[in-house]
Amino acid sequence: MYTHAVKVVKVRRVGNSNVVSIPRELEGRGYAPGTSVLVEELEGGELRIMPTEQVRDRIRDVGRRVVAEHTEALRTLAEHDPGSDSAHQ
Repeated sequence: MYTHAVKVVKVRRVGNSNVVSIPRELEGRGYAPGTSVLVEELEGGELRIMPTEQVRDRIRDVGRRVVAEHTEALRTLAEHDPGSDSAHQ
């Protein structure tokens, strides 16, 4: 299911790379010139392209959620970690 406009673009060769142009109307969604992006190949051969800033935000969000949902387990692990200060007290 597509939730946004779909546009067909061509893959073209620039130097030794294959390039896909991202439509200008997506600049406001984080795809401005010079933006670093993550390109991930999915199982079916599809590509997912995401600004790296969004990747960092997602990792932080997942980390916060894991800590919030498993606080007790993480505390127990920290207490039994030989390298942690709490294991030596």
